[in-house]
Amino acid sequence: MAKDQSYYFSHDVTASSDPKIVAMISEYGMIAYAWWWIILEKLASYEDYKLPLKRYTFLALDNELGVKNKENLTCVEHVFKQNEHVFEQNELCSMCSFLFVNSLISDYELLACDDEYFWSPSLTRRLEFRKVKNEELREKRRLAGIKSGEARRKNEQKRTRVQQKGTHVEQNELIKEKKIKEKKIKENNKERDTRAREDENPLSMFDDDEIKNKPIYELYMKSIGDISPVIKERLDDLVESYGKERVIVAINTTADNGGNSIKYVETVTAGNLKKEVNKDFGTTKRNSSNRGSSRKDEQVDWQAEYERVHGKK
Repeated sequence: MAKDQSYYFSHDVTASSDPKIVAMISEYGMIAYAWWWIILEKLASYEDYKLPLKRYTFLALDNELGVKNKENLTCVEHVFKQNEHVFEQNELCSMCSFLFVNSLISDYELLACDDEYFWSPSLTRRLEFRKVKNEELREKRRLAGIKSGEARRKNEQKRTRVQQKGTHVEQNELIKEKKIKEKKIKENNKERDTRAREDENPLSMFDDDEIKNKPIYELYMKSIGDISPVIKERLDDLVESYGKERVIVAINTTADNGGNSIKYVETVTAGNLKKEVNKDFGTTKRNSSNRGSSRKDEQVDWQAEYERVHGKK
């Protein structure tokens, strides 16, 4: 069997009308048409589509063509007798298939040969053409397979990148959430530690020398008691409204009088301001006698003044 085995070959629908075929049939009879196609089938199944000019080739062909059959041999016997001069020149001439093949080569030019092989130029041309086409088709399929594989790889890489990106985004979100939680935990721990430190030593919240009103806070804690954020805020309001000196005086006065609350300090601060105002108002009144003695003393609502400054408690 041929290396590039062919399981079929083209058969022209007009083959029987070929002048060479017509001449062959006219000389050998219709049986020759069958012999012709059997020989082509044998050629197509061998490597390079050739058969060797060997004794075993024609012994096999005699058997396959059925030339030993008396009926078939009778049909062409007269033709073989006409070629007796060929019989004398070649030891293969004792085989009818050799004579038939020789006739196809010499008389009808349907076959060709060299010193070793015989073949059909038409069959070889058709099969070689088909082989080229098959190779082109295989190459196209190979390239298409490579292209398809590359497309699949690109799609897979794209899917992988999308998955990795999604995973990366998820990881970033998890990291972000983790950092937020850690920050909250750190802030809570810091606040807890600060509260614990303040409970242990209230002055610790004023360790920073740049803290606003630090001397006021320290004086209050030393003279009156612990300070809370609310007390701190109220002390800040007093300083802003009355000034540091008045608040210091009020804290000392509160401590001297046994007071122990921020409200006491606020009352003393407001009272001290009232005294200052009354003092200033009295001096002004004496120096303003030209305005007439009929003018009534101006009344000051110190409770309203205090609430105006500090808000209603």
